[in-house]
Amino acid sequence: MITAMAIAVYSAGLLPETGQAIAVLSATLMVVGMPHGSFDIALLQNGSADDPAAPRRSTLIGLYLVCALAMYLLWQAAPAWGLGIFLLMAAVHFSEDWQRCGSRFIATGMALAFLSAPSLLHSASLASLFAVLSNDAAARLLVDVMVLIAPTMLMLAIAGAGMLWHAGERNRALSAVCGLAAMLVLPPVHGFALFFCLVHSPIQFGDHSRALGLHGLRQWGGTVIPLTLGGLGIAVAIFALNRGAVITQDVFAASFVALSVLTAPHMLVPVILRLMVRPGLKRGVRLRPRPGSSGDA
Repeated sequence: MITAMAIAVYSAGLLPETGQAIAVLSATLMVVGMPHGSFDIALLQNGSADDPAAPRRSTLIGLYLVCALAMYLLWQAAPAWGLGIFLLMAAVHFSEDWQRCGSRFIATGMALAFLSAPSLLHSASLASLFAVLSNDAAARLLVDVMVLIAPTMLMLAIAGAGMLWHAGERNRALSAVCGLAAMLVLPPVHGFALFFCLVHSPIQFGDHSRALGLHGLRQWGGTVIPLTLGGLGIAVAIFALNRGAVITQDVFAASFVALSVLTAPHMLVPVILRLMVRPGLKRGVRLRPRPGSSGDA
């Protein structure tokens, strides 16, 4: 319903793609989308609770900070590489939402469909946004690649939605269709904000809170609220350290760089731990529950 309303408002010319709108939506991404990543350390500790060789909480926090700092420094040294790696990490991360379709290949195709869909109808806008984050040449190259893969990825996404429906995951199938429609039709930041805040984040938040057995604000608030505020603090710091001439562009850039800085440890720390905690893995300890493995499957 929200997707249909947003598309209708956009079609009527009442949803402008202005710098101010992009800045507001970018800030909204941080506020609404941040909480779903706050369970990471708890999930890692929960997955290795029976392993005496598992790293302590302080070690996990240290690894998170190192990975986050490395991602930020990459943006400073080579923004084009930062953007490209961020998009690759996003594809892997978003694929976690759709693995209940039964195929990692299809789930990855669905994730790539969400990321590449805006290039079909909004290639110029997408290129200008990428140029703010990197440079004109890298932006054009990335958009050209997205245009090339988008049709195939969209077909995989349609197949994946059908597979989710057939598997009894009807709400998730409908979420996939709505998110894909938003990313395809709406301007890039508008569509991404709707997908990220109303599809991706609720799916991840629900899966992770159930995996930890946390129900309601009283149980998860002590974890989610302080870590969310910490993530927002990182975004504010990035904004303050990278002020430019156009504040709306600064808000947009700071929001997406902050998202990448927080996504990097989410993706990299479990890999690092697999290299560090070999004994635990041999005894069958999982360092993070598989997406979709919670009790509502």
